[in-house]
Amino acid sequence: MKQLLFVALAACGSPPPPVAPAPPVPVDAPTVTGVAPEDTAGLYWLPYATCADCTAPQAVVAYVTPDERAARTIRAALDGKLGLGLPYVVHTDELGVAPRGIAIVVGAFASRDAAERAAATSPVLAAAHASAIAIDPHAQPPEAPRHVTVVDRGGPVQAWSKADVDAAKAALDATSDPEAHKTLAAMHDWVLRQLATRPAACSVLPGDLFVVEDGDLDWYELAPVHCGGQLAYISWTQSLLGHAVIVRKDGAQTLTQVVGAECDTPILRTWRYDAEGRHDDVTPPVQLARGGC
Repeated sequence: MKQLLFVALAACGSPPPPVAPAPPVPVDAPTVTGVAPEDTAGLYWLPYATCADCTAPQAVVAYVTPDERAARTIRAALDGKLGLGLPYVVHTDELGVAPRGIAIVVGAFASRDAAERAAATSPVLAAAHASAIAIDPHAQPPEAPRHVTVVDRGGPVQAWSKADVDAAKAALDATSDPEAHKTLAAMHDWVLRQLATRPAACSVLPGDLFVVEDGDLDWYELAPVHCGGQLAYISWTQSLLGHAVIVRKDGAQTLTQVVGAECDTPILRTWRYDAEGRHDDVTPPVQLARGGC
């Protein structure tokens, strides 16, 4: 009987204190490792990662317009008022978002909430409102995306007609100069020297932007622009094509750009960068021999 009484008393004891529930995790809680999106200026997360230690943004804030003239007006109004390299300009095809048009991006953000707040405080420019655009890091561009060539910082840049570019490349194919074909970089430099002997179709200025078709790109060699409405070309590294990204880290800025590809692997070059533009390479020039993988 005593044993049964003891068991009953034990069963009637005070219940254990309830376990406190875990604090709720915000839906928009960002996980940032390495360089935060707010310290970048450029499309670095797709389709190639041009910043290995940068966290992909949850959202960007951008003005989106289908009109090239309006895009120039918006970009000019914001020039010098944001961080170095901002705003940057890409086509929404490259971001993998709709509606289709030119995106003048004023910043990338680690959280959607931060992007919404930034969009709400952005001014109306050329009758356009800034909006927060959610980013899918796995989004893929359409099969034939449009691009936006933006002329990089520096001085005026000479552009050559497509006919002159075709003629310079034909001369390269015909030359017996062994140095001309030694490396891909040597071929590129040889073509540029040939073009320099011809009158330029026009000059373009830093910050000028041009919407171009995917088929117009001379990948990693020459960037398409327009001279009087006609297709023309500047050197690839005089543009911000190739998912160029400016990264602010440890009190300094660098610019990294895709300048080639070998066996479907992007080849990157990095420069020191400031308001004057590119300076000495941080990474040495890549000298790739011709040939397959």
